[in-house]
Amino acid sequence: MKTIIPFKKEILFNNPIEEITSISMDHHLTHNGYEITGDFLIEGEYDCGNHKTDTFHFAIPYLGYLEDHYNVEKVELEVDDFYYEIIDGNKLSIHIDILADKLTEKPLLEKEEEIPVRKEEKEEVVEERKEEKEETSLETILSTSLEEMFTTYKVYIVRETDTLSSILEKYQITEEELRKYNVINELSIGDKLIIPNEQS
Repeated sequence: MKTIIPFKKEILFNNPIEEITSISMDHHLTHNGYEITGDFLIEGEYDCGNHKTDTFHFAIPYLGYLEDHYNVEKVELEVDDFYYEIIDGNKLSIHIDILADKLTEKPLLEKEEEIPVRKEEKEEVVEERKEEKEETSLETILSTSLEEMFTTYKVYIVRETDTLSSILEKYQITEEELRKYNVINELSIGDKLIIPNEQS
C-alpha cells in the first residue's frame, strides 16, 4: 500500500527571478516510527535580469508524520513528484510529493470477549432486568394522565359573522392554543379550524 504526503515551501531570493535556468533536488529522509525527518537540498541557477545569472543552494528541513492506522515497519520513502513556480518575481514556491511505500493497514480491533458468567448469575440478572422493565412500564402508564391519553378535536367551519375573538370566546381557548393546531393568518368563510377539546 502507498500514500502520498504533500510538502510545500516558499523560498525568498535576494535578487529578482527572471527565469530558473537549471534546478535539481536531492533529499535525505528517514523515519522513526510514524515520524519522518530529514531535509531537501535544492540548488541551481537563475537569471536575475540585465543578462546576469546567479546560483542558489538551499537546505530545507522537513518534519512530517504517517497516519497511525498503518504498520510502518517496512515503509520506504522516496520523492514521487517535484515542481516549482515563481511567485511575485522573487519567491520560489517548491512543491514536493513524498511517496511512502510498503505500508500495510493495521487490522481492526476485535470485539471484546464477553466475561463468562455462571448460569445462575445470568438468570438472576435477567430476572432483575425483567422486574425493572415491568416497574418502569407500570410507572409510565400510571404517571400518564387521562387528559394526555384522551384528547379529542372539533373541526369548526368559519361562518360569515365569525371573528377570531368570537371563536376563542365560544370555545373558551386562547389564541396560542388555537395556533398550535392551525395556521391563522386571515380567516375566510369556509375555513376549517381544528379546535382542541381536552376531556378531563
